Amino acid sequence: MRLRKRKNEYGCEINIAPLIDVVFLLIIFFLTVSHITQLQVEPLSLPEAEEGQKPQAQGYSRIIVNVRKDGRILALGKNHSIDSLQQMLINEKGRSDRDGVSILLRGDRATNWTKISEIMQMCTNNGISRISVAVTEPGKSGPRQQE
Repeated sequence: MRLRKRKNEYGCEINIAPLIDVVFLLIIFFLTVSHITQLQVEPLSLPEAEEGQKPQAQGYSRIIVNVRKDGRILALGKNHSIDSLQQMLINEKGRSDRDGVSILLRGDRATNWTKISEIMQMCTNNGISRISVAVTEPGKSGPRQQE
């Protein structure tokens, strides 16, 4: 009489198709978010500053306002006049949570300062007091922000 050896076979398989779907969606999400954030930052030649501090804008809705050297204002991927920028900031302030809105003002070093001053005055007139100005350190190419 012959005895057969039986292998214990278990019917456990791992289905990785849902895992692949989730990873694919995460990749698409991060690519989209990185593209949107790059749309808000214009390639500008920022002014230099020797001293400054990084803003503590945690919990605030941050809006990046770019001012080109020809005076054009870009915010949230659109061109704005002072009036349309004011209306957009009022709408964003109304939409934001109780924490409020924080503005990162990026102006080209060749921009007329009166345009930057006008935007800062418009922000404070509308109750937006958290305004940061992006600058670079002398001799370095990386931007930093100064409040």
